[in-house]
Amino acid sequence: MKLFCLLFLLALPGHTIADPANAMQDPAALDLEDLVYLEQNWGEEERQFFYFTDQGSRFTPYDLFVYLEQADSSELFSSPVNLLRYGYLPASASQENPDALPVGFTSKDGYMGFTCAACHTQQVKYDGIFIRIDGGQAMADFPSFRFGYTKALEATLNDPDKLQRLAGRLYGKTVDDKKQNKLRKRIHRELKKQKDYNRRNHADVPYGFSRLDAFGAILNKGLELAGGKDNFNPANAPTSYPYLWDTPQHDYVEWNGSQANSNVGALARNVGEVIGVFGKVDTTPVKWLFFIDGGYNSSIQAKNLRNMEKTVARLTSPEWPAIFPAIDQQKASAGRKLYSKHCLLCHQDIDRTDPGRNIQVRMSSLGKVGTDPLMAKNALELTGQSGIFEGKPRFYNVGEILGKMAPALYIVNNVMVGVLKNNVIQTLLARRDARAFGHGDEIHPPKYLDGKIMEEGTEVSEKALLAYKARPLNGIWTGAPYLHNGSVPNLYQLLLPAEKRDKTFYIGSWEYDPVDVGYVTDPAPGAFLFDTTLPGNSNTGHEYGTGYDGQPALSEQDIRNLVEYMKTL
Repeated sequence: MKLFCLLFLLALPGHTIADPANAMQDPAALDLEDLVYLEQNWGEEERQFFYFTDQGSRFTPYDLFVYLEQADSSELFSSPVNLLRYGYLPASASQENPDALPVGFTSKDGYMGFTCAACHTQQVKYDGIFIRIDGGQAMADFPSFRFGYTKALEATLNDPDKLQRLAGRLYGKTVDDKKQNKLRKRIHRELKKQKDYNRRNHADVPYGFSRLDAFGAILNKGLELAGGKDNFNPANAPTSYPYLWDTPQHDYVEWNGSQANSNVGALARNVGEVIGVFGKVDTTPVKWLFFIDGGYNSSIQAKNLRNMEKTVARLTSPEWPAIFPAIDQQKASAGRKLYSKHCLLCHQDIDRTDPGRNIQVRMSSLGKVGTDPLMAKNALELTGQSGIFEGKPRFYNVGEILGKMAPALYIVNNVMVGVLKNNVIQTLLARRDARAFGHGDEIHPPKYLDGKIMEEGTEVSEKALLAYKARPLNGIWTGAPYLHNGSVPNLYQLLLPAEKRDKTFYIGSWEYDPVDVGYVTDPAPGAFLFDTTLPGNSNTGHEYGTGYDGQPALSEQDIRNLVEYMKTL
């Protein structure tokens, strides 16, 4: 799984927040009876496990979340109608989900938390029918969600009537002053925590629907654990939520290919994901037998993460739905020849149903692919105070920054290693699972960059990390908006020269466009205006069909044929 799932980043001043009456609030989306699921090699058991199994996220006290009112209404903030507005998909009440919270919301240890499914479950609408895509790119707008939750806490703290109604829901009809004061203090603590997170993860460029800066939030959490009130960086490089199918079979994951899947890499990256989505970690080392380093206690559920990885390994990419217009097979056949010529070098073919599939991902350096560099550069260049980790082994040895300042990713990896030490059995089992996926015991397998295998030992070099991953494109019809930062609205435009792509477009509709292959981008109430001229939002690059490297440019008919073929993937 990609599983830096993340649900990070809240909007602060400078962020554009979706209108409460936004286009996501389609009443038909709440009707689960007519929801269509695609064949992806999962049954209801796998689906429920993915949606609601605790992985250690502890976002906010569960009772506050369930019973808190919206800031400008007496309606509950947790109502399916309200949460749908942020793109979170409705789900039925069940033993795992007693209060019918959306897909990806959990209850454990008195907290509401998140699972991978909140960021990696997709829904599209065509001809009045909603289609659920497991493991797909969510349309969630977490910044607006968190902003709304923070405002709801603040409004309740400042409105005696709201506070009284909340107290009644929590304590019953009789609420004395002592209970009210206790509740007021609880809300105050929670509001302070939320505001501090907002301060640490502020970015001047808004994210909007379907993306966030997962790396930035995870790195900032690591820096917070290292210590220091102002130990953080701007989380200013949002990327799209990637689809999850085939990810356990990849040798490297993340948009910049920074995380190896070999050995215990899969468990380690999933631990990092939970750290980013509000997992609790106590960085006071545990000592076993008074002298053995036992790592860090945490809320992270390593066993569940291992089982989640195995569950996602069974997931297959969805095929073009039958309710969409039929694929023109003649055009698709012509498009296949173009795909072999222009795309196959980076986006290799795989058999989506082969349980033994192994994928060596193809990396393209920033100079070759030409897309927005900010995410890749941030992951390599962001630094912070080493704090309590100063002088400890550097598990991520990129750069020559010494002393109290260190690459932020090193600090996160140090936390991940500490958590893994506290889960010895699960780590050994993860190593066994990695061998089952064909990854062996190598820490870093050879990396494929710009058409060739890199020299041994250079997989985490600066050159290797200033790059983006080109994965197989099965299921690519689900992946709009395209490029790692979601800056191109549909597949058709992705094949155009960058200067012909839309500089601005709206995102925030469930409606699917099967012709250009993406979401409908018409203006609508509450839709987010994506501006490609802002930092981190560039839609340049990936111009392989435009005469790149001496190849003839694709004609309009070529582009249409190639799009038609990619519908079949």
